[in-house]
Amino acid sequence: MWVTTLTQVRDLVMMAAVMGKLSTIFLLALLTLNLISNRVTVADEPPRSGIENPAALQNFFRALADARSRQRLEPVRIMHFGDSHTAADVLTADIRRHFQGDFGDGGAGWIVPKNPMSTRRLGVTSGATSGWSIEGIGGRIAPHRIYGPAGIALSTSQPNERAWVEASGNHFELYYVRQPGGGRIDVLVDGRSVLDAPLSLSSPMPGASHLFFDTPAATGRHRVEIRTLSEGQVSILGIVSEHITPGVVYDVLGVNGARASRILSWNQPALAAVLADRKPDLIVLEYGTNEVVDNGWTVASYQRFLAGIMRRLRSAAPQASLILLGPPDRSDLPVAVNRMPLLIEAQRRAAFQAGAAFWSSYGVMGGAGAMNTWVAQGLGQSDHVHLTRSGYNRIADIFYQDMMVAYGNATPNRRRSSPFDRP
Repeated sequence: MWVTTLTQVRDLVMMAAVMGKLSTIFLLALLTLNLISNRVTVADEPPRSGIENPAALQNFFRALADARSRQRLEPVRIMHFGDSHTAADVLTADIRRHFQGDFGDGGAGWIVPKNPMSTRRLGVTSGATSGWSIEGIGGRIAPHRIYGPAGIALSTSQPNERAWVEASGNHFELYYVRQPGGGRIDVLVDGRSVLDAPLSLSSPMPGASHLFFDTPAATGRHRVEIRTLSEGQVSILGIVSEHITPGVVYDVLGVNGARASRILSWNQPALAAVLADRKPDLIVLEYGTNEVVDNGWTVASYQRFLAGIMRRLRSAAPQASLILLGPPDRSDLPVAVNRMPLLIEAQRRAAFQAGAAFWSSYGVMGGAGAMNTWVAQGLGQSDHVHLTRSGYNRIADIFYQDMMVAYGNATPNRRRSSPFDRP
C-alpha cells in the first residue's frame, strides 16, 4: 500500500514538474506575442487623421474667436518652427492664406532680409546691401549664439550698409543683438528716422533686444530700413510688419536640414526673451524628417526629448497653445521607411505628455509607402523626401480643414454660451 501510494505521489510530482515547465513556456509565449503585438501596433496601425488632443488648442481657438468677433484689437500670432518643409514658405504660405482669408490679414509678420531659404512672398519685398551676411547656418556661428526664433541673423560690421523690408502694415518691430563692440544704427520708415538719436548696439554682455514703432497711416505699404552708421557688429534677428487690427500673422521660422535639437543650440535666455515679447497665440513645431535616419534614439528617448523642448517653449510663452506636426512620409532610404512609424508614435506621445495637440502629415498622406504614390501623382519630389508645390498645398488644405473642424467643435456658436466665453 505504501509502495503504491509513494509511486502515485512520485507520478504526481513528475506531472506537476512537467506542467510547471509547460506553464512557463506558455507564459513566455504569451509575453513574446504581446511584445510582438505592441511593436506591430506602432508600425502597422491605420494612419490617424484629424487634430489629436484638440483641447490643447483652447487658448488659440479663443484668440481666433475674439478676432472673428472683433473683440481683439491686435492680430493672432502663429509661430511655425521647422525644417526645410517649413523654411521655403510654400506649405506655410498656403496655411497663412487660409487663416488670413477667414480671420483677417494681420500682416507679414517676422521677416529676415536676405534669408536664403525662403521663397518670395506675395506682397513682401526685402533685401540688403552686399556687406551683410547670414549667420547661424553654413558654419557661421557667433559665440553668443543669439539667433532668435528664425535660427539665423543678418550681420555686418561695416558702416553704410542697409537692410530693408517693404510690406503693408502700421505696426513694426525690430529685433536685434546688443553685444560688446556693437555698432550704431538708424531705423527709418519711408525714409524718415523713427529714432530721436542713433541707436547704439554696444553692451557689456550679449543679449536680444527689440524696438517697437508705429506709423500714423492705418493701411498702406511701408519700407522699414536699417542703416549702419559706424563700424561695429550689427546683428538683425528679424523685422516684423503687422496691422494693429483683428487678423492673423503667420511667422515662418524654418531652417533647411534642421532637427528639433537645433532649438537647444540657440541662446536660450535670448530666445525666451524674444518669445515673451512676440507673445504668440500658437506655436507650431514641425520636425522629424532629418531625425528619422539618425542613430541612437528610441521611441521613449525621442518622446522625452521633444516633450522637454515643448515645455521650454511653453515656459517662455505660457499663453500660447502648442501643436506638433508630424513630418511627411520619406521613402528614399530603407531606414527612413522602417523608422518613420516609430518616430510618428514618439511625437504623438510627446505632444500628449507636454499638453500639446498633434497632427500627422504622414498619416494624411496614407502612411508607410505613401511618398511613392505621391511622387507618381506629381505631389512628391523625385528625392522622395520633399513634396511639390501641389503636394504641400494639399497638406496645407487638409491641415487647415482639420483645424477648422476642431475650432468649430470648440466654438459651435459664439452667440450662445461657449466653453471659451470669459466670465
